[in-house]
Amino acid sequence: MSASIDDIQVAKTAQVAQSVAAESQKTTPSDSARPSADIPAPENGISGFFHWHEPGCSAEEKRLIFKLDWFLLSYSCLCFFIKYLDQTNISNAYVSGMQEELGFGAGNELSWMNTFFNVGMIIGAPVANLIITVIRPRFWLPFCLITWSLFVLFLYKCNTAEQFYGLRFCIGLFESAAWPGITYTLGCWYRKSELARRSALFVISGVLGQMFSGYLQAALYSGMEGKGGMSAWRWLFIFDFVISIPVAIYGVLCYPDTPHTTGAWYLNEWERNRARERIEEEGRKPVGKLDLSVFKRIFTSWQIYTFSLGYALWSLTIGSYVMQYFALYLKAVGWFSVPQINNIPTAIGAVNFCTMLTTGYVADKIGRRGPVCLAVGLILAFCWAVFTAWDVPHGLRMFCFILTGVYGCFTPLLAGWVNESCGGDQQKRAFVLGFMTSVGSALVIPFQQLQFPSSQAPHFAETHGWASALVFVVALTLWTGFGIPFCQKKFMKQVRTDEYESEAEIGA
Repeated sequence: MSASIDDIQVAKTAQVAQSVAAESQKTTPSDSARPSADIPAPENGISGFFHWHEPGCSAEEKRLIFKLDWFLLSYSCLCFFIKYLDQTNISNAYVSGMQEELGFGAGNELSWMNTFFNVGMIIGAPVANLIITVIRPRFWLPFCLITWSLFVLFLYKCNTAEQFYGLRFCIGLFESAAWPGITYTLGCWYRKSELARRSALFVISGVLGQMFSGYLQAALYSGMEGKGGMSAWRWLFIFDFVISIPVAIYGVLCYPDTPHTTGAWYLNEWERNRARERIEEEGRKPVGKLDLSVFKRIFTSWQIYTFSLGYALWSLTIGSYVMQYFALYLKAVGWFSVPQINNIPTAIGAVNFCTMLTTGYVADKIGRRGPVCLAVGLILAFCWAVFTAWDVPHGLRMFCFILTGVYGCFTPLLAGWVNESCGGDQQKRAFVLGFMTSVGSALVIPFQQLQFPSSQAPHFAETHGWASALVFVVALTLWTGFGIPFCQKKFMKQVRTDEYESEAEIGA
């Protein structure tokens, strides 16, 4: 009997010891969980909000992120800078002598140049972004860059509208690889909490390209008019091509591909492994393959419809063409010189720059994009309401034209949303990014021709252009502010439920 009592006492003592140990583990971090000397504690307040890395990031991981920012992000920004430089140079050339020299204007030639460019984008974007999952990005993206730049060069020889239309189609076809391809690659490397601000910087480079195109044309108009027997607007296309050559070479040498295929010379073995681990910890380990199943995975997903609708509404606001319409407005009032007509609209880019940085930081820190989209959409609605009324003081119209620069943040926010929500299915993620670009471009073609023909600029009174665009601004605000967050919550919850039931069936 005494032996059994002793056994009971020993058992009780062991249970007490186990309970104490369990409580100790709950309140005291283990050695592996305890921050090391080189890992800073999480930061709070203002300093934590503006931190460039996740709190607690080790020195080695910070070095990895620095290398990605230096090489991956820098080339992404340079490539997108060239893309927008080449996309918008046509409007700068148009208001700087092309229209008068070639007799354009009454036939909406500028609108048709935009249309043929968009047709190329529609055809190219989804295909280009599936190709990038097969051909390494450091070869594919520079190849597309140098190809479209060659077509830009040929623009300087054009003398008829039809020649511009053909070349603009070819430019759009190869430029279509830039935005979805780079966005896809950024999503392969950066965490969810890092992606919005990097995507914002990437898209900001496009805004700088728009601004630089205006400054370059203004400088060429003052210094190159008549040189070599050519007008200054022709020199713009030549200079744009020359600028693109070193960027393409840099991409081939330094773009790191993706974490699971990289052979970048500046990353050591630990950094390559850690880069893979970071993405796998986010639930974005590459899965799936490019076969017939890709169509089912894509077109039965909620992402393809949700984000395509969002990007289509954004495109139908005509926000990306506001800088062009602003230049046409300045030319129409007759108070400004050619250099001023090229320079003043770049203020839109300055607003865009600040907005993208701010919204990128806020989206990363709060972990939600819906509230940010809602706030920006309300600002856009005010601007478009002023344009719809139109009979307002000149100063207010100028202010609203410049304030529309806030529109650009929707692009990185939607791109980051796609990268986050598609997980590790790289084909689905790539195709959605390309497809939503094509859908937006496809819808813009008839809308711009019918509602915003260049011959009706800048008021577009007969076509009710600004009023119709206001409707899409309101729809965009509601869909991105409430619709997409609702869909994401609903469908992601369903996915988790299905996964739980599958695991339960396997366990049974």
